[in-house]
Amino acid sequence: MGHLKFSLSSDQLELLVAFANSEGLGKLAETMGKDPSVVSRSLQKIAEEFPVLVKVKGRWELTPLGHQTNELSKQFIQKQNALLPLKKNNEANENYIFDKSVLIVINAQEGLLDSTQEGRNNSDAEKNIYKILEFWRKNKKIILHVQHISENPASIFFRSSSGSNFLDSCTPQEGELVIEKSKSSAFLGTTLEAKLRELEPNNIILTGFTANECIDATAKDAASLGFATIVVGDATAMFDLRDTNGKLIKAERMHRLTLANINAYYAKVIQTAELLS
Repeated sequence: MGHLKFSLSSDQLELLVAFANSEGLGKLAETMGKDPSVVSRSLQKIAEEFPVLVKVKGRWELTPLGHQTNELSKQFIQKQNALLPLKKNNEANENYIFDKSVLIVINAQEGLLDSTQEGRNNSDAEKNIYKILEFWRKNKKIILHVQHISENPASIFFRSSSGSNFLDSCTPQEGELVIEKSKSSAFLGTTLEAKLRELEPNNIILTGFTANECIDATAKDAASLGFATIVVGDATAMFDLRDTNGKLIKAERMHRLTLANINAYYAKVIQTAELLS
């Protein structure tokens, strides 16, 4: 008997199963943790190799063979999980929450509500940060708040302005340390590294604003300093950007790309539900 192998790779089979439960390419890309263009090319490749997908009026749809393939895949996964119970998520969450994890909330301040800034994505970010804060407090775990303070009167975080104040839902409570910063990275010119060395966390959990600047810079520095780092993607957000030609780049697209880059190089990116499950 020759060597047995799947016609479709495990990644392709997982993509097909996720496709059946998705509500459009954007949601599918978010589920798979990949850029929509990458997911689209992957679907195209599957369709070129096997008649399990077909385009109808510009949108991919499963063929009858695709539905049959998905049903077999789901049955196989269920049987495999019965034989080999999944422990990864539970073990990971125990590490996140109970093994000396430190929650760091960055720039959860009123300046983010400044109406002069261009469109923001993920309106649920504050709600998710609040959920995580409540969970950390309930479990009596360490919370650090990083507050951006600027001496520039034009800054949304100017020291003497209301923009520097914490958002009501993210206001530090008694016993929670507040560290001021004036640069993008929460490590640059602050006491954060010294405090973390003192606490010796197994990992740090980053939430807050903005994903493409302060979260990205902090995650990068954390990695270079040797801290195991987790970024809670849906507890971050960012604003629209303009490229060098003045063309608008929507925050939602940039947010996905930023988180993908962080996950590839600096930190593990998860979602609030996974952290708190």
